[in-house]
Amino acid sequence: MRRVGYWVSGILLLTMSSSGASLCMNGSLASYIALGATGCTIGSNTVYDFQTVSGTAGATPIATLDVTIQPSGGSLTPELSMSLRASASANTELETIFTYRISGNSYIGSMITLSGSSETGDGGVTDVQTFCAGGTFGPDGLTGCTGSPGTLLTLDGVQNQDSTALGPAGVLSITDDLVLDGGLAGSASGGAFADQFTAVPEPLEILLAGLGLALIVGSRVARFKK
Repeated sequence: MRRVGYWVSGILLLTMSSSGASLCMNGSLASYIALGATGCTIGSNTVYDFQTVSGTAGATPIATLDVTIQPSGGSLTPELSMSLRASASANTELETIFTYRISGNSYIGSMITLSGSSETGDGGVTDVQTFCAGGTFGPDGLTGCTGSPGTLLTLDGVQNQDSTALGPAGVLSITDDLVLDGGLAGSASGGAFADQFTAVPEPLEILLAGLGLALIVGSRVARFKK
């Protein structure tokens, strides 16, 4: 029984350290981009390959240092909350658009939420999540999905949450696009937007959980016999 325990512990350590990534912490979009392909972890999930991509023609990009990312949730409900303080006046558009990937489990749902934004006149705040379930995008982060593509949309004050069921998919490529549009004679301010995913464990994790339970039961039986 002790050997089984050592074996299970060894596999657990291997699976926990295989990505080589550290725990995700609060930071700027710039700091997440700097993590590169290694990324960071939320529970047993790894988020990585953060990159900015080309956005709306004529929109002014929001600096990556001005976008804050806060991770939360755990292995089965990983979440990234993005926040910024910016305002677009009339005839002005501000935008942050970036792509990243998440893997480590099988993903069965995605949800986006928009909050903390406001607008006047014909101004508006939108957040669009374009996803590629089980594949990757082309260089623009929006087209050329090699898996199953889809889109979620929020518009402040009209629809502040959107969600969909997925795959399941072993990897998701995600592109978030937040636009503050001042309109012709209005203004728009933001705000925060969040990506939350619903996951189920990969088969190896289920196996390890079963082995762990068997180890506990076996230990108790052995103690009882003694």
